[in-house]
Amino acid sequence: MLKITVAGASGFIGSNLIAKLSKEYLVKALSRSTKSSDSETIEWQKADLFSLKSTADALDETDIAIYLVHSMMPSSRLFQGSFHDTDLMLADNFIRACKTNRVKQIIYLGGVVPQGEMSDHLESRKEVEDVLKSSGIPLTILRAGLVVGNGGSSYEILKNLVFNLPLMVLPQWTKNETPIIYVDDLTEILKQAVDNPVFFNKTLDAVCGEPLKYSELIAQTAKHIKKNIPLIPVPINYTSFSKLWVSIFGRADYSLTSPLVDSLICDFSSIKPDDMIQDLIIHKTYQSMLPHIEVKQKKKRKRKKLYENNTVRSIQRLTMNSRYSADEVADFYLRWLPRVMRSVIWVKREVEPSISIRIIGIRSPLLVINYEPSPEDKAHEKFHVVGGMLSKTTNTGWLEFRSINSGQYLIASLNEFIPSLPWFIYKITQAPAHKLTMSVFGKFLETSEASKNQRMPQCAEDDASKKAPEVAVHD
Repeated sequence: MLKITVAGASGFIGSNLIAKLSKEYLVKALSRSTKSSDSETIEWQKADLFSLKSTADALDETDIAIYLVHSMMPSSRLFQGSFHDTDLMLADNFIRACKTNRVKQIIYLGGVVPQGEMSDHLESRKEVEDVLKSSGIPLTILRAGLVVGNGGSSYEILKNLVFNLPLMVLPQWTKNETPIIYVDDLTEILKQAVDNPVFFNKTLDAVCGEPLKYSELIAQTAKHIKKNIPLIPVPINYTSFSKLWVSIFGRADYSLTSPLVDSLICDFSSIKPDDMIQDLIIHKTYQSMLPHIEVKQKKKRKRKKLYENNTVRSIQRLTMNSRYSADEVADFYLRWLPRVMRSVIWVKREVEPSISIRIIGIRSPLLVINYEPSPEDKAHEKFHVVGGMLSKTTNTGWLEFRSINSGQYLIASLNEFIPSLPWFIYKITQAPAHKLTMSVFGKFLETSEASKNQRMPQCAEDDASKKAPEVAVHD
């Protein structure tokens, strides 16, 4: 029997999808936490999609991989970076794992692409499409807008607004059209795409096709839940205030509502369902979806604790369209760091694969990292944090440099690091220092890209008692 692995299986769409797929296929459902299943055809597996090894292990013996992951919520106690770069990193891990396991098809659920300017949220999903395409594996991309259904985060925000506001102010953006689809229709399309050559290497708009404005969506929802709410149009189009009241009255985290609201001003008027999936869409209007919608407000769920310790994740996009491979960048970084911190920081290569980062005059190293070369290529370089004064643990945390999509994106990431400093002290010292360091290093790489003959100096190999060398870039 065909084995399908679903990344993002515990989410709204994922949970609906695996229930449908499990009737015909063996389904491996990936989750950040351990879960049990009563179904003989559904296997839940805990997976850390930030880890390439964990992702590759999770995709073992997979025929079809379905990718439903979007990272707009933090996954550690302290997160430094953007969801754009996080999405890139996760997608890169996923395609590497798919190639390692010889997956036959990837199916990705992304977002609709508007005419004209795109929001950061939709731009990120488009970037993920490009990364997945680079795998060379047959790819099916489904682009959806607002997914209507009980439990969907975006749709529940809409319902909460109608339930909680005594009146609704309608900015200019509520006159824009919004593409929607009912969750059962979307999961049916996803199911039909499984192992279907007709869907290979296709990008399809999965929408119901009804020309529906946001204001009409709000009005019809209010009528359905029997809420008499005045709708007051206003001649403004600012989204800053909208983000605030959507977050408060929609009962959702600002980090989730902010990128969603930015997408509301995009032009979706040209989005129509693709001919290939027309017959699979049963609910062609919002009115036909409403009978399936609960006429009650869901209780606000307690936000799950996403971390067990004082974990840190920091992801930065260093540069674009780099000619450097990840192993070159990793080597550059270890040479560059003592240069900019001259007479203060010293990088010493210990017995392979150990490298220590030290402060001059202090015997104990700040950090000790072990180099773990990539067995496949030079596009992914990893250093495990195994000790030092600044690390609380010796078996968690890793620093990565990765080149994505043949150098189109160059990213540095620090993952699952647990600092030894008191949390408040760490947040105002080491954390911003790391972020600033990576930002400056990114600018240095951009300068190096412009100077094609530029080369980096060698790392310090001297004894720890010696002063770090004062180095300079030379030809």
